[in-house]
Amino acid sequence: MKIFVHDYPGHAFPMQLSREFAKLGHTVVHAFAAALEAPRGAVEARPDDPAGLTILPIITGAGMDKYALLRRVMDERAYGAALANAVCDAAPDLFITCTTPNDVLDVLRAKLPRSLRTVWWLQDIYSVGLKSILNRKLPFFGSLVGWIYRGKEKRFAARADHIVSITPDFLPFLRRLGVPQEKITVIENWAPVNEITPLPHDNDWKRQQGLSGKTVILYSGTLGLKHNPALLSRTALHYQGLGRDDVVMVVATQGLGAEFLRKEVEARGIRNLKVLPWQPYERLAEVLSSADILTAIIEPDAGLFSVPSKILSCLCAGRPVVAAIPADNLAARTLQKSRAGLIVEPGDEAGFIARLDRLLDDSALRAEMGRCGRAYAEQHFDITRIAGRFLELPRWS
Repeated sequence: MKIFVHDYPGHAFPMQLSREFAKLGHTVVHAFAAALEAPRGAVEARPDDPAGLTILPIITGAGMDKYALLRRVMDERAYGAALANAVCDAAPDLFITCTTPNDVLDVLRAKLPRSLRTVWWLQDIYSVGLKSILNRKLPFFGSLVGWIYRGKEKRFAARADHIVSITPDFLPFLRRLGVPQEKITVIENWAPVNEITPLPHDNDWKRQQGLSGKTVILYSGTLGLKHNPALLSRTALHYQGLGRDDVVMVVATQGLGAEFLRKEVEARGIRNLKVLPWQPYERLAEVLSSADILTAIIEPDAGLFSVPSKILSCLCAGRPVVAAIPADNLAARTLQKSRAGLIVEPGDEAGFIARLDRLLDDSALRAEMGRCGRAYAEQHFDITRIAGRFLELPRWS
């Protein structure tokens, strides 16, 4: 079977899925947006890649500025046309599209042949996210844009042969779009457990960053409009105010969140906040393992349309997590189920710091939570089993 997998940002776990499909004997094309600024997985060819795998960066020449709304619409529609051409050229039997903006979906719906079996792998609900973000400044405009983009989701949902939702929390939304239950399968996200493994705290990466001997609280991943970067800068300032020179907040990110934090460092004289760009995927295990505590944050309303999957990489690394996320979000439930971390509601700065203090004061608890997280990942992130679930989806086989 020939399978075309598209993951717009180029994340690690869809790339792992494509490699597994090819390993199982399928011919696979894996595509992603070459110009998009995002933390990437292992999207370069490897010497041991299966012969049937082709990795295809989609190049449009556009800069993919996701914060300039009108330019973003044009860029994404141009990208959608380029992607549709690539899919048609490949002539696959099955097409899976993941983490795909609505304007790209809209173009795909119009340009792909109706006979092509298509699966929409739903990672985020863009219409709800856009409405939430835009309504903070322009309430009527945000609601209008949300309504328009919901229409694009509804049309693509009708076009798709099947929908894979990463959480049962998205099912009421899909039902409101008119999607029948038999057309939906829930497959939760995972992280590559064999690629992100626990390593020593004092590893080469940590030494290269001048962090040896430091207690590291680390945030790694996207930090944008649906997050609260101020929580990280205030946390660093808190420990600096206590004279805890041994504690360093390390943030590996790019974009608006990184710009905000760098300004905070300069304006507030924060000495124990280190802001780095996204690190190469091949060093991610070292980055995460350098931490004593890993963190995740999301805004309260973002819990309605997004699941912070970076937590799954934290579990693989075997480090405890302190997460400021809504308690009913799937990521929070996963942390509770795995017993790998502590949760606080978004915006609860005192609670966030209190939970960090609890772990900083209890090395045994940190170690136990790390072991629990790794055990959960090993039990639930088996890529062969996960690939089998995709291949057994109704309307695929």
